[in-house]
Amino acid sequence: MNLSVSDVNQLIRHRRTIKPITKTGEPNYRDEPVEEEHIQNLLDNANWAPTHGLTEPWRFEVFQGPALDPLARLLFDLYAKHTSEDKFRPAKQQKLVDYVMNSPCVISLGMQRHEGKITAEEEVIAVACAVQNMHLTATALGLGAFWSSSPIYDLSEMRQYLRLRSDDRCLGMFFVGYPKHDWPARPGDQPGSIKDKIHWRSNG
Repeated sequence: MNLSVSDVNQLIRHRRTIKPITKTGEPNYRDEPVEEEHIQNLLDNANWAPTHGLTEPWRFEVFQGPALDPLARLLFDLYAKHTSEDKFRPAKQQKLVDYVMNSPCVISLGMQRHEGKITAEEEVIAVACAVQNMHLTATALGLGAFWSSSPIYDLSEMRQYLRLRSDDRCLGMFFVGYPKHDWPARPGDQPGSIKDKIHWRSNG
């Protein structure tokens, strides 16, 4: 296999989180459907993620079109039901709705538990690897994408809605759409130096 390392480097360094709405609440995705073949490409590449014991714990639900409204309403209601009065923030509740209703495609990120020696932590790591595959694929396709991990997504009522079992998890929602604006620069321009995060050990 003859892959260009420079192309891989460019893809990884070009990956961005692009949310469905801006900080001021304006739509960040174009009002344009995402082609089914692109969505399938995201999911096919997710399915190639590394997985301990080959359990392949990722489970996805794809929401588009008319299916978005009931999802948004459920999130709105669950936030009200499960948020204490002192922590309730109307803006957070509305953001759950706005993320959904301003995304042409929403994919739930389920994790199915498997009996045996594989720990829940390892299954979570496997799903995270699958999501990174999705993010990189979205980047290559020019799609904006955002992994949101609000605790609301992992409530028992939400897991039931997503056809997950009681011991499974919902690790978030993956929002996808074509960006309305230019591809953003990385916050902070570039990561901090890798030299500050490595200790080389050559002898014992």
